This record gives sequence, structure tokens and C-alpha cells, in this order.
Amino acid sequence: MAAVQPESTLLPRVGRPRSEDCRHKVLAAADELFAREGLARMSVDAIAQVAGVSKATIYRWWPNKSAIVMEALLTSTEAEVHVPISPFPEEDLIAKIRRTVALFRGPRGRVVASLIGQAQSDPEIAEAYRQQLLGPRRAAMRAAIERGIAAGLYRPDIDQDLAIDILYGPLYQRLLLRHAPLDEAFERDYPPIAVAALRVYAARK
Repeated sequence: MAAVQPESTLLPRVGRPRSEDCRHKVLAAADELFAREGLARMSVDAIAQVAGVSKATIYRWWPNKSAIVMEALLTSTEAEVHVPISPFPEEDLIAKIRRTVALFRGPRGRVVASLIGQAQSDPEIAEAYRQQLLGPRRAAMRAAIERGIAAGLYRPDIDQDLAIDILYGPLYQRLLLRHAPLDEAFERDYPPIAVAALRVYAARK
């Protein structure tokens, strides 16, 4: 007769793995502390204390507090900028730009502008910004552009990094230099203009 297995091995596991749960707590703590104290004043010790985890646990996943903050910012804004994939790649691009403008018009825009400013003199912040925040956002745009290429809207050999710069350049210029407002008119009018400019650059020869 086969041995009866303990009940715990027969029941399905409920909930997320512990490591994912810990990551969520760390990111939530970092987002809270960053909003309250700013990047310069917060510390990994404080993040660990608020999250209820050890510093060693944090350093298994992130090299420094800047990397934690950038991933926390990416996670906390994901729902605001996410655009479901549709059969119309250019409409998806317009929606992505429009949602980013809307995000930057609010408090998060001032946060991003401040981080970009600090990144000019702090290599650690610059690297964390590129890897944890900017990189994933550009990857999402690159995927939409590749769908446009597959649909025959753009030629296959376009410089995709330049294409993304065409789409986002004026947005970041207004965010950082404030020579003109990030207002409702810009949110409404700019995204279709940007995609039209991309179409001219990337048209099939």
C-alpha cells in the first residue's frame, strides 16, 4: 500500500511566490519613501525597514537605491501608460504618446524631470534611469513600430531608435525646458503629428 502523502503536499499553492511578494513590498516601500522624502534623503535601510525585509534581500535584486526607485516608478505608472495591442499599429503609437503626455502633465512628470536633471551629474542615477525606466518604455514603442513594419507601413531598415526619438523628442523638450506647455492641446494634437512625421521618415522607398 502506498504511503499517504502529507496534506500540505496535496493542496495547491495559493498566492504568489514569496520572492515576488517581497519584491512587491520593496517597490511599494520605495515608491512611498521617494514620494515623501526624495531620492537624496531616502536610503536602502529605510526601504528595508518599511518593506519588512532585509538589506541582503534587496541587494539580491537591485544594485542600489536608484535602481529600486526607477523600477518602482515604472511599476506604479504602468497602468497609466499601457495600451492594449490592436490591429492598428499607428493608433497604438498615438495612444502610447498621448498617455505619456497625460502622465507627464501630472505630478509624475515633475518627478521624471527631476530624475533626468539629477542624472546629468550622477552616473548611478543615469544608469538606473536608462536600464529600469527608459529601457522598458522604449522597448514597448519599438514593439509597436515593428508591428507597423510587419503591416507594411514602414520600411524594414529604418533606424528604430531614431524613430522613437522622433515620436518622443518634443515631449521631453517641453517637459525639461518648459519653453511651451504640456497642456490639453498638446496632448490632443501632438501624437498624430508625431506619427505623421514618423510615416514620412519611415515610408517605404
